[in-house]
Amino acid sequence: MNTHANPLATITGDSPEGWRLERHAHGRLDLIDAEGRRHADVDVLRAFPVTASAGPVAVVAADGGELAWVESLAALPAALKALLDRELAQREFLPVIERIETVSDTEPTEWAVHTDRGPHRFTVAHADDVARQPDGSVFITDTFGTRYRIPRVAALDSHSRRLLETLA
Repeated sequence: MNTHANPLATITGDSPEGWRLERHAHGRLDLIDAEGRRHADVDVLRAFPVTASAGPVAVVAADGGELAWVESLAALPAALKALLDRELAQREFLPVIERIETVSDTEPTEWAVHTDRGPHRFTVAHADDVARQPDGSVFITDTFGTRYRIPRVAALDSHSRRLLETLA
């Protein structure tokens, strides 16, 4: 792995354990571990997002392997805490789709929707990025990693349901 700092890094945060995170101009995070190895495009995940919003938090590699564990965000240096808070807030941005206006016939699919935050247009790379849940909800992940939620497909208008069903 590359052990040199990336000149495109815009924000860094150092942990007490010797690892650090770098946010790049393109928005992704890299973790540089205590031995100086760079792990590109890591994700930050809350272990218990509803019951423990202040931690614990895991930093995971692109393959899903855990690279770092943060028991409490409050115990971190201010710069790293701020970086993790921003990353978690961005990751947890979850617009609710209220109506589907259009979905293109080709893959990747182009979507035009109306959400609880207003109208949005986005691209979905694969049919696998539309995840139906046993409770009747659907999660849709766009090509930038933004997730959208439909809490109850049955509550959508008939046009929206028809468009969603064509993806099944």
